[in-house]
This record gives sequence, C-alpha cells and structure tokens, in this order.
Amino acid sequence: MDINTSVVGNIVVISLDGNFDGQTAEHVQEQLMSYITPNSSIVIDMSKCPYVSSAGLRVLLMAAKQLSKINGTGVFVGLSEEIRDVMEMTGFSNIFESFNSINDAIKAIRKE
Repeated sequence: MDINTSVVGNIVVISLDGNFDGQTAEHVQEQLMSYITPNSSIVIDMSKCPYVSSAGLRVLLMAAKQLSKINGTGVFVGLSEEIRDVMEMTGFSNIFESFNSINDAIKAIRKE
C-alpha cells in the first residue's frame, strides 16, 4: 500500500494505492490519524484502492469517530462500484460523503 498526501489550502488529501486490508491497515491508520486535528478536513482518495477488508473498515470507522469528536470532516473520492456497495451495506455511506473527483470533494467541503 502506497499512501500519498497533499494539502490543498487547509484540506488534506490522502490517496491510497493498493489493497486496504489486514496487512496495510495499521500503516494507513498511523498516517490517517496523524492528520486528524480539530476542525480538520480530509479527503480519502480511493480511486487506486481495489479492495477494503474488515480491518480497513475498522480504521475508517475509527477515523470517522475521531473526526466527529473534533468537529472534523472526512469524505471519500473515487470509490469503485464494488467498494461503494460495501460502504452502502455497512453504513459508511451515511458517515462519509462520496464524490467522483477530488475537485468536487474540495468544493463541497468549502461549500462552494
């Protein structure tokens, strides 16, 4: 799993490249949680993430809970149809809003 981060204004874009599973969840968790600060806005780009296991979902749930506690925002970008289905079945679509592009996500966070 490769994790690339960039910052657009005050919004952190975290791009996941590879499977998000038991082998990679701890690494993703460390990276993701390090960017969650009060009032933070995070875009999780999953356009190059073909698979999310229960371990990956657990990390996303932890991130969502932490963001909620500190008045932060987290959104998904680039979910494959398969992962979108998993997110809907597990209720993550009610926790994280999903967008087709990073630009759309940034505009929504900025309320443009």
